[in-house]
Amino acid sequence: MRNIILRSLRAIFILFVSATMVFAQDSKHELSVSVGGGLSTLSYESAIGDKSNKAGGNVGIGYTYFFAKNWGINTGLEFSLYSAEMKRESFNDVQRFLTDTSDGELYDFYSSVKGYKEKQEAMYINIPLMLQFQHGEKNKWFMSAGVKIGIPVSGKYKSSASEIINKGYFYDTGNWGESQEFMGFGTYANYKNDEDIDFNVVCLFSAELGMKWGLTDKMSLYTGAYFDYGLNDIVKGGHDRSFTKLVETQDGIKTLNNSILNSSIGYSNNTFTQELTERVVPMAVGLKLRLSFAM
Repeated sequence: MRNIILRSLRAIFILFVSATMVFAQDSKHELSVSVGGGLSTLSYESAIGDKSNKAGGNVGIGYTYFFAKNWGINTGLEFSLYSAEMKRESFNDVQRFLTDTSDGELYDFYSSVKGYKEKQEAMYINIPLMLQFQHGEKNKWFMSAGVKIGIPVSGKYKSSASEIINKGYFYDTGNWGESQEFMGFGTYANYKNDEDIDFNVVCLFSAELGMKWGLTDKMSLYTGAYFDYGLNDIVKGGHDRSFTKLVETQDGIKTLNNSILNSSIGYSNNTFTQELTERVVPMAVGLKLRLSFAM
């Protein structure tokens, strides 16, 4: 796979260089390849834990049309990775008024979670539409601003806990169930879970600022900083799923968990629930290199 990628990049580079040799006249068109990196995270406020931002990056191809000497419009395709992590020493969750399928009795499901950690990752293909201004002779400073439409490629979360204790309170008998593993009750050490999560299309505000270095008459290198910020919540389906997920199997109920991005927890002393996050948006700030070829 690595060799295929390297051969593809080499072929694209040769194609661009060959094209610049064919078009000798001044051109309004520019093709480019880019790579960037820095802070590339999912921005949200967690109701129960300590959230940390993570590094990521992007690679892309672009096209710029200069409708005036100093002004251009650029677009393209950009593959971006965003990630974040949340930790919490302990918390509890309650699901109320569940039904025991064996006898129809109502019960509440209690979970006590210790040493919880969750990492989320989102991969997007971003389509920019940016207005670019540049000024100078051979070497120019430039700035650009606009929007990007992000199409989700994948979303994942990996969660772990040092210990989860599950038990149930049955209304008819007034008894606690603590050891019936077929109902998901019991103590589970070193819990791990790895699942997908669905994300929405996102609109991002985007800006870049830096220098455009003239390498040859037809080739330039952009160096600068970039900033992207999502304008809408990317979590699909809201944030009100139960954190503790009860999955029915042939052997009984298996307990997993939804991501904190799309779930809520219940409380033992009332019937209220609390969403663990309210709004999740991609955010990135970092440095970018862009090699461009005038066509």
